[in-house]
Amino acid sequence: MSPMRRATAEDNAALLELFGAVPMQGELVLSTQRSPDYFALFELQRGATEVWVHEEGGRLDGMGAIHVREGWLEGQPCRVGYLGDLRARFSARRSRGLSRFYGPTLEEAAERHGVSAFLTAVMATNAGALQALVRRKASRAAQPHYALLRRFSAVSVQFVLRRKPRPSPYTVRRATPEDVPAMAAMLDADHRARPFGYRYDLGELEHRLARWPGLAVEHCYLAFDGDGRLVGCTSAWDAAAVKRYRVLAYRGGMRWVRFGFDALATVVGAPRLPEPGQDFRYFYLCNTSIAGEDPAIFRALLEHVYADHHGRGFHFFTLQLDEGDALAPALKGFLLRRLDFHLYAVTPASRPREQFPPGRTGFEIALP
Repeated sequence: MSPMRRATAEDNAALLELFGAVPMQGELVLSTQRSPDYFALFELQRGATEVWVHEEGGRLDGMGAIHVREGWLEGQPCRVGYLGDLRARFSARRSRGLSRFYGPTLEEAAERHGVSAFLTAVMATNAGALQALVRRKASRAAQPHYALLRRFSAVSVQFVLRRKPRPSPYTVRRATPEDVPAMAAMLDADHRARPFGYRYDLGELEHRLARWPGLAVEHCYLAFDGDGRLVGCTSAWDAAAVKRYRVLAYRGGMRWVRFGFDALATVVGAPRLPEPGQDFRYFYLCNTSIAGEDPAIFRALLEHVYADHHGRGFHFFTLQLDEGDALAPALKGFLLRRLDFHLYAVTPASRPREQFPPGRTGFEIALP
């Protein structure tokens, strides 16, 4: 059995094949697509990335990625890690080839990068991953420690009926280059207080606007109160250049949902759901900060984003809502679909940590 090794650009085709070979199961079966360049999603982010692979019989049968960036924890600068893209074929799960090396690899990477904790998200319905990764077993002394930080949902707001923004005490408009410093300052103040927040004080927003394909300053929305103060912001990012979701099958009740949705879409002029083998068209909300966690501010932003993008071929846009999120009332009346996740803080077996600060985290669902 070969040990794990660092992946290189020469592994791109094999990584894309393995990455897409393990779909998200459910009534809607999806496969994440990262072609033509698996590494592109990491290269547009600041920080360091390592992709580790395990080989068996001359082909990749397991993989996982580690990304490390600068961040905040308990009001202090720190290095934040993220664990993602964990994929394993049946042969790897059976031989436990990948799991043997996971703990030692993480231990060594944490020491080398100066990371005390890594973030990772696991689908709430992925019982196999929860059993294999999270459940402690006395026989696995090197098993990393998983502490549940938050339960959250990736909420997809469906484009169906056309909607006009309702009257609001908040004025919403698209950003201009002159607005970038104020938006960056708002995000900086917010993320300094978040567990694992981003370093917007080091130019994170400017970097995203310059380097992320499909994101420009005019894709940012700003909300102002009656005195002209900036009280909310968000960005609509079309990530199609680096990540897409492909429909593999509709099963069970989702077949009837599709039938009803397509019938309504035909009437109102919205796009029909993709055929199996086709991709959804969607975008993410990112760079989001709401003063005082006020759902009325978030609602004003959502209504303008929805109105501006309806009829442009998008099926939905996606945002993150934590369990018990104060912003949840802002979504009342929209047609929604939810995919539930658990967000964990992962620490090496040699220095496990269970407790972390409360509050909204700096986790960004657009990036994993």
